[in-house]
Amino acid sequence: MPRDPLAPPVRGRPVDRLAAVLAALALLGSIGVTAWFFLGFVENDSEFRASSSALLLSLGLGAFAIVPSALVLRFGLQAMATGFRTVHGLGTLLLALPWVGLSVLLLIHSPLPIPASIAALVLSGLLSLWASTGLMVARGRGTGEPPET
Repeated sequence: MPRDPLAPPVRGRPVDRLAAVLAALALLGSIGVTAWFFLGFVENDSEFRASSSALLLSLGLGAFAIVPSALVLRFGLQAMATGFRTVHGLGTLLLALPWVGLSVLLLIHSPLPIPASIAALVLSGLLSLWASTGLMVARGRGTGEPPET
């Protein structure tokens, strides 16, 4: 029986809640690494001009991790509230999948602590897995809409 288009949207699955929690951890980790990066600059030169340029540099570089993790968090919260949709999966894959490769490069070539690189790899990998699995389930049903309950 097809779902009534006027019915309220289906609530998200427990895995959508887990994805939102993982994205929140990624966001907090991104902010933490950005702060750690900035504090490394301030430790060496506490003059206001140098610190302000270090802050801009840190925030600019941190935005490459903070913005994607915040958007994936938004996708996870939306999926939790209304059910997984194709746009959540595609957006998450576009934002999180590149971080799988970048995390491997960070692990090999970065002065970041190894646990931070491993955490980025695990979080981006799990979020990409959530998105790709959700897309496969939606494709198997033939729609990008959440399943009936």
